[in-house]
Amino acid sequence: MLDSEDEEAKMPSRTPTAPQPSLPRYTAHPLVQGFPGKSASHGAFGWSSLWLLDDGQRRVLVDAGQPAYIPLIHEGLGRLGLTPSDVTDVVLTHMHWDHVANFTMFTEATTWVGEQELTWAADQPAGTKFIPDLHVQELLRRTAGVEQISGEREILPGIHAIASPGHTPHHLAFYVEAAADGLVFAGDSVKNIYELATKRVDFTMDAEQSERTIDRLRSLLSDTAAALVPGHDVSLALTDGEARRLHEQHAEIGFFADGVHGERDRSIG
Repeated sequence: MLDSEDEEAKMPSRTPTAPQPSLPRYTAHPLVQGFPGKSASHGAFGWSSLWLLDDGQRRVLVDAGQPAYIPLIHEGLGRLGLTPSDVTDVVLTHMHWDHVANFTMFTEATTWVGEQELTWAADQPAGTKFIPDLHVQELLRRTAGVEQISGEREILPGIHAIASPGHTPHHLAFYVEAAADGLVFAGDSVKNIYELATKRVDFTMDAEQSERTIDRLRSLLSDTAAALVPGHDVSLALTDGEARRLHEQHAEIGFFADGVHGERDRSIG
């Protein structure tokens, strides 16, 4: 885990504050907006954020979503005139099922995964909560089309990997300096507005690491005026230290309450 002073000393103290002239300019498209819900009776919602970055040459999917997202991915790409075969890169923040499951549907893409995160996930016993064993083994099996990220670096033009441990030991966030106003894809290092605002993190393997990670990402937001895309919420801004949503939060939910009335709207928003 990146929890020692020596490891932290290796981290860049500041990420570039503005896109360089030669960098591509990505347009960011939310294919599925994350939702900050949880269930004690039916396990994790798994309604994670799924965004596409497009500069006209590269089409970069940030995380791959859960299996139920497959029709939503086809629909979202279709609205942009794209298909899964047009995606050139899939960038994974961490090795939990709701962020990894669909990487195999992007047959022409390179999948980018943290080397330490993948090794850690592979070392866990079968049935470890949230880790999709078969997907981990498939990432290890592939000799082509998978790039393992070692350390903090620019993995694609204008896209930087940032160590963000806590939720998992080797979680990565991604700073996109080449987006219109800068974007930080936090994955589950920051799952929702509450975590960004309070630094109190639910579902983390190391609460102290998570708090340090959020401090670091808050500093990055302050330095760059970037927006943050959390793992399970709409995009957020940090203004004078206060977190706010940039879009309304909404989830369309139907519920069959009885045998008479049919489906009833129980949407949240």
